[in-house]
Amino acid sequence: MSTTTLLVVLVGMTAVTYGIRSLPLLLADRFTISESVLHWMAYIPPAVLAALIAPSVFVPDTASHALNLDVANPLLLSALPTLLVAWRTKNMYATVGTGVVVLALLRLAGL
Repeated sequence: MSTTTLLVVLVGMTAVTYGIRSLPLLLADRFTISESVLHWMAYIPPAVLAALIAPSVFVPDTASHALNLDVANPLLLSALPTLLVAWRTKNMYATVGTGVVVLALLRLAGL
């Protein structure tokens, strides 16, 4: 690939990435979003977070891609109290701290 082609591709990719992220911000004041859409959009961050975390919790072995619901799965065992703390406290620091501490204790216990 020539230097010119590489530069054109990089500039194009930068423009597309910047445009996709900045265009909604530039146009946001021209539209009003209904309450039902705002209510629906509140579920997007937890859904995305669950979609990012679930594969590593339920399929920790990336080589076999096997579902692991065994009690010896430390990621699953640490996820359960972490979810409970998240649900009860709604505190990000307590949730992350619980997950880290429980997983560390499970690792120290040999799981």
